[in-house]
Amino acid sequence: MTKHLYFMHVGLLSTVAMFPLAAAAQSAPEAPAASDLQAANAAPQNAAETPADERAGSSSDIVVTATRRETRLQTTASSVTAVTSADMQTRGITDVASLAAVTPGMSFGTLTGAQAHIAIRGIGSDSLVVGQDPRVAFYQDGVYIARPTAQLGGMFDLERIEVLKGPQGALYGRNATGGAVNVITKGPTEQLDGYLRASYGNYNALNLEGAVGTALAQGLSARLAVRYERRDGFGKNVVNGDDIDDKDQIGARFSLRWEAAPNLSFLTIADYNREKDHAFGTHFFGQANPNVPILGLVRGGTARPYSYDIASDTTPQAFIRAWGVTEKIEFKTDFATIQSTTSYRNSKARVLNDYDGTSLPIYRATSYEKARQFSQELTASGDVGRFEWLAGALYFDETEDLSTIGPVSAAATGGAVNDIRQGLQTGGRLQTTAFSPYFELTYRVTDTIAIRGGGRYTHERKSIDDISQFDFSRPYSPTNPLIQRPGFPRSDSVNYNNFVPSATIEWKATPNVFVYAKYSQGFKSGNYNVSVAQPPFQPEKIKSYEVGVKTTIPEVRGVFNLTGFYYDYTNLQVTIVRGTNSIIENAANAKIKGIEALLRIEPVHGLTLEGSGTYLDSSYSDYVSTNPVFAALGQQDLSGNQLTQSPKWSLNGSIQQQWEVGGGKVTARLEANYVSRVYFTPFNERPISQVGYTLANANLRYDLAGGWSIEGFVRNLGDKKAVAQSVASSGLWGFPVIGTLVPPRTYGIRVGFDF
Repeated sequence: MTKHLYFMHVGLLSTVAMFPLAAAAQSAPEAPAASDLQAANAAPQNAAETPADERAGSSSDIVVTATRRETRLQTTASSVTAVTSADMQTRGITDVASLAAVTPGMSFGTLTGAQAHIAIRGIGSDSLVVGQDPRVAFYQDGVYIARPTAQLGGMFDLERIEVLKGPQGALYGRNATGGAVNVITKGPTEQLDGYLRASYGNYNALNLEGAVGTALAQGLSARLAVRYERRDGFGKNVVNGDDIDDKDQIGARFSLRWEAAPNLSFLTIADYNREKDHAFGTHFFGQANPNVPILGLVRGGTARPYSYDIASDTTPQAFIRAWGVTEKIEFKTDFATIQSTTSYRNSKARVLNDYDGTSLPIYRATSYEKARQFSQELTASGDVGRFEWLAGALYFDETEDLSTIGPVSAAATGGAVNDIRQGLQTGGRLQTTAFSPYFELTYRVTDTIAIRGGGRYTHERKSIDDISQFDFSRPYSPTNPLIQRPGFPRSDSVNYNNFVPSATIEWKATPNVFVYAKYSQGFKSGNYNVSVAQPPFQPEKIKSYEVGVKTTIPEVRGVFNLTGFYYDYTNLQVTIVRGTNSIIENAANAKIKGIEALLRIEPVHGLTLEGSGTYLDSSYSDYVSTNPVFAALGQQDLSGNQLTQSPKWSLNGSIQQQWEVGGGKVTARLEANYVSRVYFTPFNERPISQVGYTLANANLRYDLAGGWSIEGFVRNLGDKKAVAQSVASSGLWGFPVIGTLVPPRTYGIRVGFDF
């Protein structure tokens, strides 16, 4: 890290020193008069002063940075869902799971290893082991957070969240084939600003949150935000009475802004998140193959099918710690705006779980992941006549230390249940180094028409040093020496090179109608199956064709947006459990086509109606594979099967009413989200899927004069029990279907004070 910081500071000082000289040597041309298109896309100077509820009331007022420039949401040539801080309070969005529940086309689940499985338009993570890359890029304050285990905290004291749908390879780089999630935290303010909130609900849920920002000196301001959350478990381990799926999480963030000069600013952000509880427990959902009995049940154990309770010989354990430091520098000249983002992040995760689904000690495993990442990104942007330009480069370096230790009962080979064998031990070190320059050029053909083109080149190196053991011969002891499988230990590396282009044409047809057409590509890295003696699997690529119309309806403060898209998806990376290993293999290709629509109106003052939805038609093509659950059937042609995490329908509707009462404001909101059947394997097996279901939420809030507020909330109003994600575990213990459930009905009361 010392080496990285040394070169970081030398590089930044050189950059800041060079650009004034460049600006002096080449005078910028006189700025052209603002066109209608520029005016539509320009961020208002007083955006930060606009009341949050007004910004939330009309999409045309929301300013986003999805295209790495400040643009209004309704004149952004991309499919973006933006959620403001006011929306987050009203809709109870506190994490990625609650964000996905109110965002059509987006889904979320966790499974083994406490990994965030985010999917957008049917493209998302399905990896069951630590160390693999996601398909939806996750950013916080402009920094890519690579590890899914490190994405579950930090969503408090936010300015907004932007969900970018579709491949974002040109501007966001690797591992954004499905899209990107941008989390933008609130920064320091020169005026005293902050809030305090406390909530209490069922399951003894306690949430304390607060933030304060103020000026420390001339040009120097700071902000501190903290959060504490705990609750009892949604269920019990009936074997020992322990709570499961509880929560004990703390987080803190400190930011410091220094306006060193009118054209030079520094922003330092440090954040920390820690979770230590019995979350992410695997629940039992039955048999994947009705002809193969569940080993733990045959040998006298019990299970709790489709229950928030579990019957396990061990209680799940989760420990996750993540922290990071980011330095953002912005330097403005007459020629360009230069931005530097430097970040170091560190995360650690340890998760213990039962993978046979029963009360007997058949198989349990502890997974460890420790990751360290350093990134340095430089961007420059500006205007020249009718041209807008942006250029940048990203350097990324990550090291992951991984291991899984899983003793196995001799019952798997006909022995005694309590005879625990040495079993599984895997792990090693994965290293990733990537460098990717990129550019984008926009030409304003007229005041209402613009064309944009860009691309990104990526050079990436993956290396691995790993071990592998699966041993039924010796009784378990943590001091036993390794007896490695053939081909291990292994040391190998591979290089990947890729270029992804993008092209967009946009037309502001009328002051209230914006039309665009966009072509883009995405690229997800290849990688190694850790501790599996196979060559690395290959990168996957996606080509996207998208057209959209964004319409503003001033008469009712409304918007109507319609988007159509088509994806040509090649070399998919599909996760399948084979034997004792969860491996990723390349499928041939797939096609995805769909339509998204959003309508929001305010027919009368104070009443807001909203409806949105996504329709997906997804299918594999030319994909032949063997289902380990039905291996006797041999290879199967999966052409036409629906992609995993790709529901045909995802619908959301809400009604919100506001009244002026006693000098304050009362807001009542009811919303519902419907998701059609979701498959969790490419074989489209009904036992490893979730039938369509609806979740509803309700909220009643009273904002009093003086900054006080009180609200009551209910999540999952109908107490619907649904599978968030599932998988067929190993055939050694009978292919039990295990997974996680969406939270049950939760309710509570929250008191807040904003100042």
